[in-house]
Amino acid sequence: MNIRLQENVPLAPLTSFKIGGPARYFVEVSTEDEILEAVSYAQENNLEIFVLAGGSNILVSDEGFNGLVIRIRNTKYKIQDTFLEGGAGLSLYSVVREAKENSLTGLEWATGIPGSIGGAVRGNAGAYGSEIKDNIISVKALEINGSQNTNKITNLKSKIFTNEECEFSYRDSIFKRNNNLMILDCVLKLQKGDPVEIKDKMKEIIRKRIEKIPKEPSPGSFFKNPETDNKELIRRFEIDTGKKVTDHVSSYQYVDNRIKIPAPWLIEEAGLKGKIIGGVMVSEKHANFVVNLGSGKAQDVIMLASLIKMKVRNLWGIQLREEIQYVGF
Repeated sequence: MNIRLQENVPLAPLTSFKIGGPARYFVEVSTEDEILEAVSYAQENNLEIFVLAGGSNILVSDEGFNGLVIRIRNTKYKIQDTFLEGGAGLSLYSVVREAKENSLTGLEWATGIPGSIGGAVRGNAGAYGSEIKDNIISVKALEINGSQNTNKITNLKSKIFTNEECEFSYRDSIFKRNNNLMILDCVLKLQKGDPVEIKDKMKEIIRKRIEKIPKEPSPGSFFKNPETDNKELIRRFEIDTGKKVTDHVSSYQYVDNRIKIPAPWLIEEAGLKGKIIGGVMVSEKHANFVVNLGSGKAQDVIMLASLIKMKVRNLWGIQLREEIQYVGF
């Protein structure tokens, strides 16, 4: 075996939430050959697979993950003209930095967002009116054919997905809906820009994030912004905030006049800002962030998330849905 397999590796330190138990088996991989070997090992030993990227947007169970966690460490990249190709393990911070250093614009919105480019593609990450889908030309992913819960080693092959084939939608993609697809790398299209303007945009994004984003450990935005056609609810939001709902969240005008309403406003209106259960809290700075106060457990998060959903549902008749992914539950 060329890969270094470890047992009972704590996962909490590898996540932005700093919550969760250990991985039964854990391996770090940097090349396609290592990924293939890790996946084959899981199939041979009837182990469920979880791919760990940057560690944001996930909540790991207190019991951990009873399978094989594969941590993608492929951080290679290259820039050619206005195209940037990067491995799935490359941090968003590095991607944004390299774009800036090469006077390429189009990724300033991702300034300060934790996680990896692979995770960003999987969840179609976005902020301030932009999403990663706007930059993606193609994504290379490993297709794991057949069931991984058998002792039979199935065929493993990589495939190039075009932007359209990625089936991007709000915080979603074909990769998020199909666990048999493992992102390996991607190609992004940017534009030549003015270095001073790029730097100024990044400074402004950082300023906004400092104002809004809590410092305590969290997985990022917890709930998706839900759709509604409730005109009274939309009117109340616009009166309360002094903003048009279509200005507050980007490109979310849908058919039948369904519009996305900001989840943090709904949560705050339900009186839950600052609500604490166990070692976790609804952030007083941004109501769509559940933060770890230092002793948080996954069970605390589950109870708090359930309370939030119940209160919002009872108040507005809206069912909130998590943006984060549950691991090991």
